[in-house]
Order: sequence, then C-alpha cells, then structure tokens
Amino acid sequence: MTTTSRPQMTTPERLVFAAGDIFGGGGAALISVLYLFYLTDVIGIPPGYAGLALLIPKIWDAINDPLMGALSDNARTRWGRRRPFIAVGGSLLAFAMAAIWAPIGNWDSTTAKTLWAIGANLFYTTAATMVAVPYGSLSTEVTTDYEERNRINVMRLAFSTISAALCTLGGTTLLSWYTSGRISNLELYLLLVGVFGTVFVVPILTVAIRCRERTPIPTERTRLSLAGVVSPLKHDSFRKLLALYVCQALTMDVVSALVFFYSLYVVRLNVTVFLGIFITVNLIGFIVVGRVVRSVSKNVIYRAPIPLALLGALGIGLYPSDWPAFGPYLCAIAVAAGICGGVLMSWVMFPDVIDDAELATGRRNAGAFSGLMTLIRGLSTAVAVQLIGLMLQITGYQVPTDYFQPTQPAAVQIGIRATMAGTIIVLMSLAWWISGRYPLTRPVCERMQVQLWQQRAADGRTEESAGDR
Repeated sequence: MTTTSRPQMTTPERLVFAAGDIFGGGGAALISVLYLFYLTDVIGIPPGYAGLALLIPKIWDAINDPLMGALSDNARTRWGRRRPFIAVGGSLLAFAMAAIWAPIGNWDSTTAKTLWAIGANLFYTTAATMVAVPYGSLSTEVTTDYEERNRINVMRLAFSTISAALCTLGGTTLLSWYTSGRISNLELYLLLVGVFGTVFVVPILTVAIRCRERTPIPTERTRLSLAGVVSPLKHDSFRKLLALYVCQALTMDVVSALVFFYSLYVVRLNVTVFLGIFITVNLIGFIVVGRVVRSVSKNVIYRAPIPLALLGALGIGLYPSDWPAFGPYLCAIAVAAGICGGVLMSWVMFPDVIDDAELATGRRNAGAFSGLMTLIRGLSTAVAVQLIGLMLQITGYQVPTDYFQPTQPAAVQIGIRATMAGTIIVLMSLAWWISGRYPLTRPVCERMQVQLWQQRAADGRTEESAGDR
C-alpha cells in the first residue's frame, strides 16, 4: 500500500479515546440486560407498559440523532466540531442515570411510574445522543492514517465490549443480590448510579479534554432537512454496513434482554457463568482480530464465524429444561464465537464507509452517518424490547413472589426460547448473506486511501487544515 500518512496519536491519546466507548458498551448493556427486568420486577410496571417506556423515547431519537449529527457537522469552535457536545453530554449523563434508575417502586400509581420512566428515558436518550453521535463521528477523524485508525477502532471496540460484559455481570449480580434480599431498593439505586455513573462519565469527559480531530474540516456547512438525514442511504456501502450493524446489535440486545429470564424460568443456569463465556470469547476474539485485520477484509472477519451462532441458537431453543446445565453453556460458546466478528467489526468498518462517501461527494460529514446509524439502531432496539414485553405479557408472565423457586407458565417459557433462538437464526442468517456482498474489501480500502490523499491535495484540503484543535 502507498503510504500517504503516518501515525499521529500518542499512546495515551489512543487509550483515552478508546476508553471513551466504555459508556457506549456498558450503558447499552445495562439498559438491554437489566432495564426491562428492573421496570417489571423491581419498579412493578406491567411488561407491556415497560416496553412502551423504552419505545417512546426512541421515537424522540428520530429527531434527536439526526439533529445531533447535523449540529456537530456544522459546528466550528476552537475545540473542534465534536468535543463540545461530548463534554456537555457527558456532564448531563450523570443526572440522567439518576433519573432512569430512580427507586419509585413504592409509588401506588402505575400510570405515574410509567410516565416517570418515559420522561427519565427522554432525558437519558438526549444526553446519550450528545455523547454517542459526536464520538462515533470522531472515530473517523482522530487520525488520517488508515492502519492507525484500524488499531484505535479495534481498541475502542475492545473497551466497549469488555465494558458491556463487565457491566452486565455487575448489573446482574446486583439484581441477584436484590432478589435474594441482600440489598434494598435504595442500595441497588445508589450502586447502579454511583458506581456505573462514575465509570461512564469520567472517560467521556477525558476524551473531550485530550482528543482532537485531524481530518480536514469541510468549508461548506450542511442544512438540516429530511433529505439530508436520509442522504447517507444513497451510498451502497453504508446501506450494507447499516444492515450488518443492526443485525448483530439486535441479536445481542434480544439475547441480553432475555438471558436473565431464560436462566430463571427456562433452564436453571448461573447467569454470571453464561455471560462470562461471552466475555472470554470476545477477549480471545480481540486478540485474533487485532492480528488478522491487518491482512484480511473486515467483512470476511464478520462473516466467517456466523454458522457457529446458528448452531448454538438451535441448542438454546431446543435444549430440555431437565437436562444437565452444561449444554446451554456449550451453546453460549457457539453463539458468542459466531457473533464475535459482527460485534467487533461494525464500527471498525464505519470509517471506511465515510472514506467512500467523501470520495463520492467531496464532503466528510460523518455526523450525518453516525446519527443515522445510532437512530436506526436505537429504534430497532426499542421496538424489539417492546415486542419482548408484549410477548411476556401475552403469554401470561407473572412477577414471582418467591425468587428462590420462581416459575412461569409453559407459554412464557416457550416464548422466551422461541424469541432468543429465532432472533439469532433470522438476523445472523441475514447478516451472513449481506456481508458476502459488502463492497469495501481490504484492497478497495487501500486504493481509497491513495485516492483520498490525491483528492484532498487537489482541492487544497490537507490534514493540517483541520487545525491544531
């Protein structure tokens, strides 16, 4: 490959930037794994209403995410385009977490509890968007060196995935303590907000202070419009990446949302061990991906292990409740290995799509692309969680009075099995098909780097024009 740039970030800056995605992984994991159970079993909101409390704020995201993308694309400050929003969003995040986990279970009115949950989640999604959209855009702009960008995005996803796993383990442990009577509502609230809030907010604010943009800033500003919001969909590479991202993200969201229910009511498992398998497999995956991404196309890394996930999903759906518990753990290994490539690759592939779009249009408006990705992912997750809540309610889910021997009707158990296994099989089969048609292979990306350098030089848009922000 012809070299058109060189590494530009110091090791501390790389680590700071990568650690900024601790919230991206951990925050999403807490919501996906714990929040539906928290609303139904701790706060006491019926499953259908609980799903609605997550769906309505995501409808606000239909405005919020593209707006944030346009605002950060058009911002021109001495601190760059992205960092001011990251700083403000990170500061608000602590208060938003205090709102969504508020211990309101002793309120008598279901309507009041539901309205509080909706309002708190509107606040939370706004703060989260102020962080997530500019941070996702910044991942394409902190360096102009292709190999360095690959490394920092793999590092970023390492922090994100490990954070998601550890936050899931920590959160489920806290819920286990609560259901066993070891901690009270108030103690659960203080631990969720105090510990996780600190772990999320501090790295975000450090990114705002220590990291900067290095790609050329466009002179032309974009106008917020519906056409502008959906304009990234004109690019074939982005459409395919968006589908791949949603497939793996929704798979993880559904599995995460139901794993606590599955381990309590379907096959008696140690949920910590089950989730620990995903941590271990992903750690191994990072080591492998960090090496092979230097020579193998990213869509191949995404696609190759998917058949393992399909086999594991069949086991999760069909494994008898009275058989030894080691079987579902083996299935978890297969599922984790099968979706590992998708979990790791989606945002590592994102900067390549922005390069492709810049070549086609001459503009690098990563905020519009990041905002649309965040929007579609959020809406998809909210709809999925709403459907899970409706499934539980329709099949007759009942909040147990005794968590030592919890039981549910057979229809609930079948619904949990079918939803977990069916989601993995359908979405990852679709991802396998799409990834085989993804256009930005490694040779294509290498050629794009040379073409981008030539285009920027011809237009007078060099990396120095980004300024020393």
